[in-house]
Amino acid sequence: MRFLRTHLHGAFDYVCGFSLILAPHLVGFFQTPSADILPAGHWVLQLVGMFILVQSLMTHYECGVLRILTMSTHLFNERIIGLFLAISPWVFDFHVAGDASWLPHCAMGALLILGSLITRDKPERVFESAF
Repeated sequence: MRFLRTHLHGAFDYVCGFSLILAPHLVGFFQTPSADILPAGHWVLQLVGMFILVQSLMTHYECGVLRILTMSTHLFNERIIGLFLAISPWVFDFHVAGDASWLPHCAMGALLILGSLITRDKPERVFESAF
């Protein structure tokens, strides 16, 4: 059942993207003894956040700027990136740190997958392509 409108999904994408980029700095996850080394959990969140922002700018919907990607491609990519984010603590082996720093990865991954499953795959308004 797809009931979430695409403009609400777009707003969620931008909030989610910026939140993922800023979360390691604001919450203080992944403190390492050496300030020169960024742990995997830190850069995974930031790369996924940047991917979400770039994809949102390129999607053919109300919140897109370039409007190159179709909404169905956007939703498929979001399912894949959500799955990647959810399993990344085990893939990059930072789930054994003894704390719950892996929990945001799983929670945000699950939210991305859920959001892509309940969002309509067609925008309500018709837009001209930028190209």
